[in-house]
Amino acid sequence: MQNDEVVVLVANAKGRARVDKFVSYTIDADLYSPEGSFSFACDSKYDMNRGNLCQIFVNRKCVMAGIIDTVRRSLSRSGPKMEIEGRSVASVLADSSVTKFGTLPRTLPQLAERLVKDLPFLSRKDFVFNSGSDKDKIKRKFVELSPGDSVFDVLKKAANSLGFLFWASPDGSLVFDKPVERGKADFRIHAFENGEEMDYIEGSVTETLNGQHSLIKVIGESQDDSDIKYVAASVKNDDFPFYRPLVVNWNENEGPAKKTAELQLATEKASAIQLEYTMSGHSQNGIPWTINAFCDVEDHYNGAVDSYLIKRRTFTLSRSEGKRTRLELQPGGSL
Repeated sequence: MQNDEVVVLVANAKGRARVDKFVSYTIDADLYSPEGSFSFACDSKYDMNRGNLCQIFVNRKCVMAGIIDTVRRSLSRSGPKMEIEGRSVASVLADSSVTKFGTLPRTLPQLAERLVKDLPFLSRKDFVFNSGSDKDKIKRKFVELSPGDSVFDVLKKAANSLGFLFWASPDGSLVFDKPVERGKADFRIHAFENGEEMDYIEGSVTETLNGQHSLIKVIGESQDDSDIKYVAASVKNDDFPFYRPLVVNWNENEGPAKKTAELQLATEKASAIQLEYTMSGHSQNGIPWTINAFCDVEDHYNGAVDSYLIKRRTFTLSRSEGKRTRLELQPGGSL
């Protein structure tokens, strides 16, 4: 196993501190919790303070751009120690409430620019708009604000209403994009059926019927001129073993009924199978494990042979276990 290099670069008042020797660390990224988090323990000689920006690299590739929230210095008979905790720059969106309640723009680029205008560390250039997410207009009800709404909640709700996912990439970019269902696999996990040879330290595959349906039907009313017409759209889940229907209310302000049904089905299918693996090190062929990337899994022993999306990735270092990566995967993305 290669010795994956982990380096934290911290911007401080004197310039930049480089941390490359650790007692322990945890670096967590989740596709559906864009704030991410990190913590590490190291020697107290490094110059780091709360509010400092930092970048975390694995094999010279940035895996998180973050802000230090907490610094704890301590001294014991074993010597001095510093403990650092923080989250990605996207935490600024989650921690900041919207303070202006006037009429908001109805495209994602204009909305993002308006909401981050007075926030630190972020600007319009930090947002990435893929799959035409910069084109569609948001329905008015999805940009109506209430006291206490965070900037992140408003952007996420607006994005989801158009069928887009809102997430933070490892380099700190904030991305609007479609949930991916299939793609070229960047990683591979395999284990032979007898369990004698396998890539992972520990692995499990969980299949569930909870929250799943065989038929999703969207019904409601659509007003065309002065006529009110009954409309319906439905999709089937051919993988479900018996009849269990779901009826969803719909109105014309929520977009096409068929699209609403398809998004519901995609979300259900993504949660039907959950894979968890613990790997040695932090990379495969020198490339750090990353979220929103596909992995070909050939795990006959646990009954999973397909391509799955990495939805969560946690790097850890401890004296007892060394460097490890915990992965959570599912069959494609969901809102």
